[in-house]
Amino acid sequence: MNNYLYLVERFPKLILFTLFVITVFFAYSISFLSEDSNPYLLSKDHPARSSLYAMREDFTGTHNAILLAIYNPDSVINETSLRALFDLTQSYKTLSLIDPKDEIKLREVSKNTESIQLEKKINAILQGGLNSEDSYALRKLLVEAQDFPIKASDLKFLQFLSERIDPIKDVSGLAGSENIFLEPDGTLRAAVTVNSRSVDINRVNRAVHDNELITNSILSPDKRVSLIALEVSILSDDSEGQLRAYDAVHNILANYQNNNPQWNDEVYIGGVPVFYAEQKRIIDADMQTLFPAVILLVSAILAFFFRTALGVLIPLVNVVMCTIWTLGAMAIVGIPLDLITSVLPVFLITICSSDAIHVMAEYYRQRKIQATQHLQQREVVANTMRLMVSPVILTTITTCVTFTVSTMTSITNLKNFGITMSFGMFVAMVISLLLIPAWLSLQSDNVLKIKQTHKQNKPNRISLWLLTLIKPVMANRKPWILGTGVAIFVLIAIGSQVRIDDMGSAYFDENNRFRIADEFINSHIAGSSPGWIEIDTGKVDGAITPELVAFIDHLEKFIHKQDNITYSYSIARYIRRINFVMNNMDPSYNRLPNALEIFTEFDEALNTMVSVEVQGKDIIRQAILLYENGGGTDLTNILSSDYSKTAMMYTMNTTVANDYQAFLDVLIPWLNNNIPDGMTYKLAGTPVVWSKVLHELISGQLLSIFMAFICVIIIMGLWLKSWRMGLLGTLPLAVTVACYYAMMTLFNIELNIGTAIISFLVLGVVDYSVHYLLRTEYGLKQGLSLNQSLEEAVIHSGRSITVNVIVFSVGFVALLFSEFQPIVDLGRLVGFSLLISGVMSIFIITLMAPWLMPNVLDKPKLADNHQLGIAGGI
Repeated sequence: MNNYLYLVERFPKLILFTLFVITVFFAYSISFLSEDSNPYLLSKDHPARSSLYAMREDFTGTHNAILLAIYNPDSVINETSLRALFDLTQSYKTLSLIDPKDEIKLREVSKNTESIQLEKKINAILQGGLNSEDSYALRKLLVEAQDFPIKASDLKFLQFLSERIDPIKDVSGLAGSENIFLEPDGTLRAAVTVNSRSVDINRVNRAVHDNELITNSILSPDKRVSLIALEVSILSDDSEGQLRAYDAVHNILANYQNNNPQWNDEVYIGGVPVFYAEQKRIIDADMQTLFPAVILLVSAILAFFFRTALGVLIPLVNVVMCTIWTLGAMAIVGIPLDLITSVLPVFLITICSSDAIHVMAEYYRQRKIQATQHLQQREVVANTMRLMVSPVILTTITTCVTFTVSTMTSITNLKNFGITMSFGMFVAMVISLLLIPAWLSLQSDNVLKIKQTHKQNKPNRISLWLLTLIKPVMANRKPWILGTGVAIFVLIAIGSQVRIDDMGSAYFDENNRFRIADEFINSHIAGSSPGWIEIDTGKVDGAITPELVAFIDHLEKFIHKQDNITYSYSIARYIRRINFVMNNMDPSYNRLPNALEIFTEFDEALNTMVSVEVQGKDIIRQAILLYENGGGTDLTNILSSDYSKTAMMYTMNTTVANDYQAFLDVLIPWLNNNIPDGMTYKLAGTPVVWSKVLHELISGQLLSIFMAFICVIIIMGLWLKSWRMGLLGTLPLAVTVACYYAMMTLFNIELNIGTAIISFLVLGVVDYSVHYLLRTEYGLKQGLSLNQSLEEAVIHSGRSITVNVIVFSVGFVALLFSEFQPIVDLGRLVGFSLLISGVMSIFIITLMAPWLMPNVLDKPKLADNHQLGIAGGI
């Protein structure tokens, strides 16, 4: 301690300068901070997500799609609407998302590389400017760049750019998807339904009538809604690319509407990439609004309670530096901003202000106590830090550990949040213990000239009010324990019923254009949540046998009996449609081929009708051959190149995670019981990811909360040198968590990615318990009885605890300005939870102290130079 005090007293200017230089470095690093608006929350290598990437190696049509739903109240099968469908489809096919910033960045990559070969290749691409014709060269460059010395950030940019330059994998719709026609000469032809700006309306009606490849997919049954699906290959962590795609699609649509005022159909734009883009927009908006909002709120509270410039300025500088260091470190190690980490500034400024508030509060208290003793400024600062170093370190370590424990989950966003909060809390402690004493050491001794008043040593009103509340508890502990035990049991029972879910697009504001579009698509046409089922036969041509195709048909009929399934396509649908068309739309052939088909045909040699037997597998193979010879290419969506695997795509008209789970709960057992011997299946897509997120939330919360609780007990027990004190300090936190989950159940607030954070926050914020315990222990060491010590602790620390509760609660009000409901719920719940935590800290410690406070009456009193108060109040 003496070496530390000597350091901050002897070199305050050097300390401040060093902190300033480090802050400038981290501030510069923030410019490299990336964003990830991926809504799936799990890492790319998690099985729930990697399964889809594996499918993309065998099947096309497995990328996310931007969906444009075109609505006409009468019918989209009219000349104006069909012309718009055709024109928009053609425009979107050539969409490119590069802009001048990409060319500038690519030139920077060229300058940064140490490879002359790589520099030449990049410069060759840049000749004549960057355009969509450079797509092949860029993809080739990306492969070759792996072998050259190149920064990770530059390589990531090349990955983004190679997809942005030519992002459209396919365009589906009446003017993009292949339909099946039979030419007058009996030839099968695969072609789009609307293949020019001028079409025969009657022909289109015939082509789409009762067509299972089209109905509910790209055309609603009532023909009022038609869908254009733009399958895009923008990487999920390319937030800027996702936003550009959304804006580009919207701009093309707006330009067409302006140039064709006669077309007045309504258009709704949705799909997973739009979800990405909308979350990117919210992240940007939150960073711009939440940071200044929380600064203003905390400044106002500090000004009200301290009423001095230093009391406001020092804590604010402390938390702003802490926030800059944390965001800069995120950029350095590659942790991106996402929907959860975007609220870090609010958490850091609010929670990390605690250390600075306690130190400044104790500083002003020491000034009042020692002003009449004519001490110098350095002595007041030294006395303050002697008292504050221990509780500041203890509370910080405990909070860091609880947030570190929260990383025991596969949910990437929670893991990143736990890591960055732990780092932020730690650097906030370091900054507090260096910045504040160094800054205060530079203050003149004149600041100590404070007028003594008769009110100086009187308890404040808040402390007296709290004292009135705890006296009945101290007088009747056993009845209070019984009542409290029953209440906790009830709270746990209620909290165990908390609903775990994610509502998807419903978390956006009701007037949000993405939410409106998503709800329209889900209620009128295919649905915005795609999933895939892959069947691997393990044999070449195994996916085109009558048995396998019949199984797929059986599977497809089964899933359509489930709730929220709106559409699917599979090899069974294609074979059935081809069979139907090739037999002149004879209803009896609107089916799959049997294992053995018997046809009757005229034999000219015998001049009579004869029966011909044809194997079903030959009919299926011939159907595929006819389709491909007729120009069809869409079978690559459902068949692997060697026909050993087949994939079935389905869509769901919901974004609620529990709906996904309910579907998978019946699908998986059905597949396990019905899949043919020797075959395996793989599931992928939105329903799979979100159901896994639910599972991770449940298992992660239970394990992490248990581990955090044990860690807090151990840390506090070791630091306070008593396991009973550790347990006593932790019990209020456990009771608060029980109250929190019960409150969520009662108010029907689901546990989701946002509200999951609060339990770790509640377990980590031990400031209330630590300061109350240390002040009570101090009273015992002075020879007071237990109840007297508790009363003295309330008198000296009650107001400090109350102020911390107010700072925490009001600081998180800033989250209410977010446009995303989980963040708003977080803002509403966290303040109330920390209020409960403050109340429970005083109540539970007061209630249980006789049994858990160690006997310290035989310990010697502290030396005179330590009889200065402990972790005092404001």
